[in-house]
Amino acid sequence: MPTKNQKKAIARIFADLIKADRIVDTGEMNFWEKICNRYAIDRQIHIEAKSLPFADAVNIICSSDEESLIKGFLDDCKAMTVSDGFCAHSEALIMSALNLMLDVNREQSVEVYSIPRANFNIDVATVVYVESDFDQHTNKAIRANYRAIFKELQLAGFHFVYLPQVIDHYHHTDEDLFKRMLSFLAPDMSDESVDHTYENLMKMTTASFCNDILCNRGGMDQLRNTYPSLLIKIGNSFVGDVEYANYLKIEVADDILHTVQKYADDFCNMLSSDIFVVNTSEERDNQFHFFGFYKQLLDIFLIRKNIRSTILIDPYRDEILFPEIDAELSNVGLSERALYILLLCQGNEGLNFKQPGRNDSKIEHERYKKRMEKIQKRYAEIYKNFLGAEREPADISQRTTRGPLISRLRASMKQLKGLYNPKDYTITESDKHLFIHIDPSMVFVGTKKESIPLLESDIYRRIKGL
Repeated sequence: MPTKNQKKAIARIFADLIKADRIVDTGEMNFWEKICNRYAIDRQIHIEAKSLPFADAVNIICSSDEESLIKGFLDDCKAMTVSDGFCAHSEALIMSALNLMLDVNREQSVEVYSIPRANFNIDVATVVYVESDFDQHTNKAIRANYRAIFKELQLAGFHFVYLPQVIDHYHHTDEDLFKRMLSFLAPDMSDESVDHTYENLMKMTTASFCNDILCNRGGMDQLRNTYPSLLIKIGNSFVGDVEYANYLKIEVADDILHTVQKYADDFCNMLSSDIFVVNTSEERDNQFHFFGFYKQLLDIFLIRKNIRSTILIDPYRDEILFPEIDAELSNVGLSERALYILLLCQGNEGLNFKQPGRNDSKIEHERYKKRMEKIQKRYAEIYKNFLGAEREPADISQRTTRGPLISRLRASMKQLKGLYNPKDYTITESDKHLFIHIDPSMVFVGTKKESIPLLESDIYRRIKGL
């Protein structure tokens, strides 16, 4: 007999299968009663199962040591999908994940994710190629076999999205026409913002899309260090009162075409009908899709709210800018800006202002003194040589001096509208440690027309050398 957790997992998965085609019929209800009797699922288990995400349920079954339980469960799932005499496309999506996850002899590494639906949410049956770092061999294989991969998935009822192909299409479009289209879609944007949006869109890669949009904006933290993979949207379901998106991820390599063909063949073999609707729409010359994935991608750059903005430090104007939301750090002086820049340079290390106690050793007090001297030297370097201030910088080792600077910076940050997760851009404090939790790759030094990453800048090298 399965454990209580396994019973909840079984109830969760069967409930998702029944609801997948958005029709609940007599055959499915009769089958559900048999399942409840077979696995001893009572009303309380059913209630508790509603709070269990689909991916957690699948992983509970996968971790079972009882091979007979896994095999019997999978057979029951297959029988459930045809209990009404028809296996729908939406049911086959869930079954494709179960078949791969529960197959110990599978060729690929696979995972399932259940993630609360966020601002970026792809359509069901969309297949997106993802990677957190550029993989030359896999990308070369995709480009060489793009049409075959696209058609294989299209004929199985999927839409394949390879971001470099999308950006290539945008690159081959007349720049003036593309900017006019952006301006039409977002008439409140200035010409300068349209230019900036165009440049950022053209620079987008699969890795930056995966890290900045799917991870930072979509909450898919599981993809932060992912190998080349196909991310397949297999459905939506409620966990309690919160709607979740369910995904299947299949790792791929330079034999991606073979992986796609096998997946598409196995998927189609589950369908009860040889006829199903295939989306044949593709972007063509001087033509842009504005629905589904394409609309959401453009909305990320066009809608001036919930934006994961970069930070631009302009030393020529002594400005700290947030280009994607057309804003700057205002109502603060050079002392506050220098502290903000120092914290950006410190990254996850932050600034440690914690003082030793009276009973701590002399060595601890000496370490604290040296740490404060280093922090002050770095602060002075930014204040005098980078920002060009003539007077002596404030002594930020003193809480009475540092506190008002932090307060003014926080007040300035509150005035910024449109940032996604503004806490990441604001100074946070933990046990006398100060941090700004923004990825250093999103911070640049220079002007709007020409800038370099902070980590490659002269100021970063200089203060890290102190």
